[in-house]
Amino acid sequence: MTRDGASRSAGNIVPLPFSRQRYLIVQIRTDCAALRQQVAIVAKCLTDLNGLLEHVEERSVREGFRLKVAQLSELLSHRLHELYAADRALEDLRAYT
Repeated sequence: MTRDGASRSAGNIVPLPFSRQRYLIVQIRTDCAALRQQVAIVAKCLTDLNGLLEHVEERSVREGFRLKVAQLSELLSHRLHELYAADRALEDLRAYT
């Protein structure tokens, strides 16, 4: 096929219903949902770990680990809120693609 023929045939391509940008937004939102699920699993594990700390006899050790678990829980909560905010922003952005 000649160069001109290739150019003419390219003009007959029907665009896909979703743009590349929209596809990326949907993919990122899917990844955010998966991350939120994983964060929830880790948060549940931290809750379970906190329960296991009841069996640690030495109070200073138990309280030290509780503090670390609380810090990790707070960090996870913050990241979860960031993921929700990112998802909302992406949903708003999708309307413009």
